[in-house]
Amino acid sequence: MSTRVPPLEVADMTAEQREFYDSYATGFRAAPDATFLLVDDAGHLMGPPAIWVHSQPLGNSLQVFGGAIRYHLHFSRRAQEIAILMVAQHCDSAFERFAHQQAGLKSGLTQQDIDAIFAGNPPELRSDEERAVYEVTRSVLAAGTLDAQEYQKHAAVLSVPHLFELVTLIGYYLMLATQLSVFDIQPPTAAG
Repeated sequence: MSTRVPPLEVADMTAEQREFYDSYATGFRAAPDATFLLVDDAGHLMGPPAIWVHSQPLGNSLQVFGGAIRYHLHFSRRAQEIAILMVAQHCDSAFERFAHQQAGLKSGLTQQDIDAIFAGNPPELRSDEERAVYEVTRSVLAAGTLDAQEYQKHAAVLSVPHLFELVTLIGYYLMLATQLSVFDIQPPTAAG
């Protein structure tokens, strides 16, 4: 929910907006076992799609890009959620915290791991991949880049293609946090 942008009612949507809406209201994203829902009990879009629906075809492009980020990277789900939760913490993004705390728990993070990330500390890091993801994300969030030594170290562990995927994931969730902040998109528990 947003204090800045009233929810778009289904009856007021264009055909293109309705098709976009339906992709969140039906199918795997609306299944009972979905990690988190992006349509509330009143039938309104929540989270990033709540603002994306207002701008087609940009909203559709972001939806496709987001699907690639969420479902087609070469990292474990646990490692991905560590990076996403770190971005949520860095940006103080309430909706990202809400959604990805749930996703993190489903990916194998414990509540203690999530609490550690939200306190600015590392979770339990179970593999070289998770250590590299944590260290890269920490450096990118702090400095916006990796120095030459960090780059060599992490490219050797992750590979250049997987390092590219991680940096893209970080950038994507930074963009989402900015959109959520500017349009004041809050999780359902924080909404009026």
